[in-house]
Amino acid sequence: MFTVYYANQLENQKHLLVRLLEVQPLQDPFAENVILVQSPGMAQWLQLQLAEHFSIAANFAFPMPSSFIWKLYKQNIAEISEQNPFNKSAMVWRLMRIIPTLLHLPAFSRLNDYLGSAPEQNKLFYLAEKIADLFDQYLVYRPEWINQWQTADWQQMTTSFVQQLSPRFKPIADNIMNDISWQVLLWQALVADIQQHYPEQQIWHRANLYQTFLEQLQQGYCPKNLPTRIIVFGISAMPPMFLSILSALSQYIDIHLFFNSPSRYYWGDLIDHRYLEKLKQKIQTESKEMQTPYDETLAVGNPLLASWGKLGRDFLYQLTQLEPNDIEVYNAPEGGQLLQQLQRQILELTPTASAILQYQEGDNSITLHVCHSPMREVEVLRDNLLAMFEQDPTLTPKDIVVMVADIDRYTPYIQAVFSQYQEEDKRYIPFSISDRKVTESDVLIATFLQLFTLKESRFSSDIVLSILDVPAIRQCFEIDLGELQTIRDWVTQSGIRFGLDKYDQEPVPNYNAWQNGVERMLLGYALKSESGIWQDAIGFDYSEGLQGKLAGKLAHFFHALQQWQQKASQNLMAEEWRIAILQLIDTLFNVGEQPIVIALLKQTVHQVIDIINEADYPQTIDTEIIGELLQQKLNEQDNSLHFLLGKLNFCTLLPMRAIPFKVICLLGMNDVDFPRQLPNNSFDLMQYQTQKGDRSRREDDCYLFLEALLSARQKLYISYVGYSIVDNTEYEPSVLVNQLWDYMADHLSHPDDLKQLRFSYPMTVFSEHNFLAPHFSYAQEWLPIAQAQQQQQHPLREFDQTLLQPENGSHQLIVELDDLQQFVIAPIKYFFEQRLGVYLNENEQERVESEVFELTALAQYQLKQRLFENEPQNSTLEFEKAQREGMLPRAEFAFLQQEELEQSCDLLRQATAQYQQQAADSVMVDVTFELDGQEVRLQGQIDHNYQQQYVDWRIGKIRDQDVLKLWLNHLILSAMGQVTDSRFIGINKGNIETTTFSAIDQNKAMAQVAIYLQDFLQAQGQICILPTTDFQQYQKLFAEENSGEAQLYRQLMEQQSSNEFDKSQPYWQRLLVQTKNLDYAAIKQRFTDWFAQMLEQLEDNATS
Repeated sequence: MFTVYYANQLENQKHLLVRLLEVQPLQDPFAENVILVQSPGMAQWLQLQLAEHFSIAANFAFPMPSSFIWKLYKQNIAEISEQNPFNKSAMVWRLMRIIPTLLHLPAFSRLNDYLGSAPEQNKLFYLAEKIADLFDQYLVYRPEWINQWQTADWQQMTTSFVQQLSPRFKPIADNIMNDISWQVLLWQALVADIQQHYPEQQIWHRANLYQTFLEQLQQGYCPKNLPTRIIVFGISAMPPMFLSILSALSQYIDIHLFFNSPSRYYWGDLIDHRYLEKLKQKIQTESKEMQTPYDETLAVGNPLLASWGKLGRDFLYQLTQLEPNDIEVYNAPEGGQLLQQLQRQILELTPTASAILQYQEGDNSITLHVCHSPMREVEVLRDNLLAMFEQDPTLTPKDIVVMVADIDRYTPYIQAVFSQYQEEDKRYIPFSISDRKVTESDVLIATFLQLFTLKESRFSSDIVLSILDVPAIRQCFEIDLGELQTIRDWVTQSGIRFGLDKYDQEPVPNYNAWQNGVERMLLGYALKSESGIWQDAIGFDYSEGLQGKLAGKLAHFFHALQQWQQKASQNLMAEEWRIAILQLIDTLFNVGEQPIVIALLKQTVHQVIDIINEADYPQTIDTEIIGELLQQKLNEQDNSLHFLLGKLNFCTLLPMRAIPFKVICLLGMNDVDFPRQLPNNSFDLMQYQTQKGDRSRREDDCYLFLEALLSARQKLYISYVGYSIVDNTEYEPSVLVNQLWDYMADHLSHPDDLKQLRFSYPMTVFSEHNFLAPHFSYAQEWLPIAQAQQQQQHPLREFDQTLLQPENGSHQLIVELDDLQQFVIAPIKYFFEQRLGVYLNENEQERVESEVFELTALAQYQLKQRLFENEPQNSTLEFEKAQREGMLPRAEFAFLQQEELEQSCDLLRQATAQYQQQAADSVMVDVTFELDGQEVRLQGQIDHNYQQQYVDWRIGKIRDQDVLKLWLNHLILSAMGQVTDSRFIGINKGNIETTTFSAIDQNKAMAQVAIYLQDFLQAQGQICILPTTDFQQYQKLFAEENSGEAQLYRQLMEQQSSNEFDKSQPYWQRLLVQTKNLDYAAIKQRFTDWFAQMLEQLEDNATS
């Protein structure tokens, strides 16, 4: 007996099922209750419900319809082989072998045009995948075609097929005929190939199995090993062949099918209004002479059900054709909110003319939330959920499900927003994420698959380091996190940029390759860089001593990666791939870190290779194809394990996933993202003759949206990205959201009430508008900023705060000259680093992945410094050493600037020759100052003194910091009576430049140094805000009558954005962000006190 149970709520169906199990228990207590379900999520929900009622849910089986029916075939048709040769994965490899042998036939001209006479393996693979998928669909949804294709009647069938084409397809009838011809011939060749492989067995596939098994059932054959009864629960659509099998089985066992029908009335013949519009246009076009060309009496019932319900409507029609016993249990949703009103209108099939919606103040059962980004969607969702929990104390996280079109896209945002609060925080919401692909959710698996994409990789430093960063790989080579950071530094310092092998482009070595860097680290254990070149490598200075062990670990990892790359760059036979991949897993991954994942990888490798071998594929296989197969197989893993764990559920929109929840939230309902659409297969023959029961991704999503609307018991929350985060351009929501909103607008008694249900949010979480009605936010950490924004105040406390002065127990205070120099050169940087302990320039070296084509300014300076410090005759050797350190471009390009750099060095040597020929003196500084009753003793050492003259130089242009250091040392030496004049020599664009300070009165020098010391002492407790670069610019600014705080602030900001080489830049940027009021008068006075005398000397010396 075949019984169909109709209900509009899944809870009612559950009650019917429970009653059935109670009234008709199985006679054999050891027999399984077989319940066919559409998804693991539905099985999980149903099992929990049954366990809640019976206190236990044991001996229940929840197979999918396809696997259950295949099991029936195997149990009752003895000739079926253990491995299905018509499995989609197996067909791919047979088709890859067969297609090239048929391309010469006229029918295959279309495929030949795409593939060419010598098909590339990748193109052939993806085409074979498409065709295998298509054949798999035919086997399920067009079994009659497949059976006819294997007979002599296929040409007659083709003729009939073309004759039945609708008028819109007639112009392409020849193309369709061609597609039929090559598909039939290819199918026949596939069958013949399998028959040749299994000569002693009958060839079975789902089409002829279905036909044979159905005929057996109709002829009175009672299948073996049938369960006592079959229950079908929570399935909204089923291929017609499966339904026919179940109907035929109902002669021998009871079949109970529970169908969740949105309406209590028959709606299997509802017509979508979009179809009616097309029909109306067609009739009006073709029948202009008719007075009434279009029947206005055609009804669509409820427009939402008509538009979104095609999937269930076709299934309902199929069920009624079986003429089953019907049992109906419909309950009208209780409540007067919009959500319940909509559900009742769909239940009662209320026509458009009589459908009226009443909005009551405060009704938030259906709401639409418009945001600027997925991140803001999740942040807004969290605030709204917290508000729901506050308004309804009985609501718990397990009563809510959040569904998105692509869970992998939203996972980072979900984790970032919902993981920021700890359990003790009242805002903490326990959550779980299900349906993630294992290739996206597990870093080990993702990295494993990445290794198959490295064939054309440049092996940039970041890519290789990201591989080493995986715990299972890092631990395999016994590298801890601290050592990994050291390796990161080494990679930058050793010149590694890209490339695995040093000689990958012989005969020109790549000294930026990993091989060169690793060789340098190993050599550095024995030889320093100063030892010169040894076997085309130069030692790395940081890997000496105990660090040599870490260099060895890195070398071990590098060699493992290098061996894999050598294999991955080739095409191998299937069995060779098995050996190579298993060896890769054992070599690169620590089994003890994630044993289950490692076992899964090995199992997947065996499964993929076994499929290829089963198909007798005789050729070598490309690395990327193997990686693609492994990824597909891994993504077949059940990923719904975290569904219904008693927490807030985040999941993907899947068929029958919309089980009853008090609150259902839909995120990412964007126009371009939902309904989801797959690209049409241009040679899919089913599109030319559609049938009821055919699947469509778009129609599936429409029905999912309908199920979500009907499954929400209290609230339906819809969210989408409606504004551009760049320019605030407005975006449309999903067409389904627009249809829902249009329906509500048309049927609300007061259409303006719809505005109460749509909420737009500010772009950022810290916007003041989030804390102003009608918005709200629970992110209290952002409240101070929002309050400050509202009051038009600067959001942060003024940076210029007083610190406690360091304690000094003695009457005399000692100041080191080095500290004073650092302070005078960069007072802001000094305060951050020495008083706050903040180092914004730490780890500032950035890894560069591009090839060196020309020397950067910094590289030029470093190389000139090395050349200048060595003898002129060693310049070529220094260039060769720099080349092997990865500093220079490849080949002869490395030496293009050698002559120019050598000339700069020669010029500076000539300018400083008189000083370098004599020994420099070091002056010990020990000067005492009396400052505000405090005795301050300045101590230190000043080098580069040549017979009462202080001279210093650099192989580059003279910087402001060089001038300041020269000035301060000149003052101190003058205060000690040790110098007559001071000079700094530099070179800029091939020309020598000099900055000179002439003799200064000893008392004046003491007074000037005292100013610096006084401010230095004050800076121990309060930051000294003063620009110490671009002196002339600020001198000009302070001299202008109309200049003030605004002009000074603008000048400071411009200076920081223009001078990328100023190491004080990040400190100034940090200061200015948090400083609203600059004391213009105080800064101007300090500038004068510090630099007036210096600038006067600079001007005098420039004119003299």
